[in-house]
Amino acid sequence: MDMIQLRYGQTSALVQTQGAQLASLKCADGREVIWQADPQVWAQHTPVLFPVCGSVRDGKIRIDGREYPMTKHGFTRTPEFAVCRRGADFVDLVLTASDDSRAMYPFDFAFHVIYQLFDGGYTCSFLVENRDQRPMPFCVGGHPGFVCPMEEGARFEDYQLVFEQEETGENALAPGGYLIDGSEMLPLEGGRVLNLNHRLFDERDALIFTTLRSRSVKVTHKVSGRGLRFDFPKMEVLAVWTKPGANADYLCLEPWHGMPTRVQDSDNFEDKPFVTILAPGESYLTWFTAALI
Repeated sequence: MDMIQLRYGQTSALVQTQGAQLASLKCADGREVIWQADPQVWAQHTPVLFPVCGSVRDGKIRIDGREYPMTKHGFTRTPEFAVCRRGADFVDLVLTASDDSRAMYPFDFAFHVIYQLFDGGYTCSFLVENRDQRPMPFCVGGHPGFVCPMEEGARFEDYQLVFEQEETGENALAPGGYLIDGSEMLPLEGGRVLNLNHRLFDERDALIFTTLRSRSVKVTHKVSGRGLRFDFPKMEVLAVWTKPGANADYLCLEPWHGMPTRVQDSDNFEDKPFVTILAPGESYLTWFTAALI
């Protein structure tokens, strides 16, 4: 595994080639923004998700009538990505189809993960290419973990999630992080603000918002107003997560073009909610942006 250094002004980052994960982000104040993958809690930084987001029934997907094994969030955490392009402030990493990937997902593809720094933050873009001779269904998403609390002396419970627009608070329930089975309405102050606490996640695992109007959220300290702005213009679903029962100092904001299988769904890949079906020779680009505020 190689580590690639990026810099833009006073913003610096480290990107690991294994799994194409952003492993560190530091801005003008020098503090670490990215969760440092404590193996006793959650041994990841910022996983990228492809070709599924979330869990599938019995660990299998069905394509053209045939079943294939598929792990939660896909197969991109452990492979080495190749460096396609790089500069002082960006890197384009790519994973292409292999015998291992075809055993789970029978398509020729190229999956690019592109990190671009700017002053006080970064953009992560996903470019999916269909190099096969037939239409290719896929889902794609991010799973970045951010240090929370974000300032000295603060607690996790001092933070709130603020939606850009008024929302219903509808949360899809996925007991144990498995299939989606029902929903609930979370209380949002003024239709926009969810106060964070570990009990939310201890009782539910992830919060999964599948009916959002917003394509931008903020995680801010209730008093200072400082925190993080997170934009996901083309992604329909936002999951919010920290490990249940761990009382850990991080929060994941997960923009998904896809979602876990629902108990009532078929197991046909092309029927998955928010799936993209890409024609041969075509490509699809989406992205999210995180910035300190």
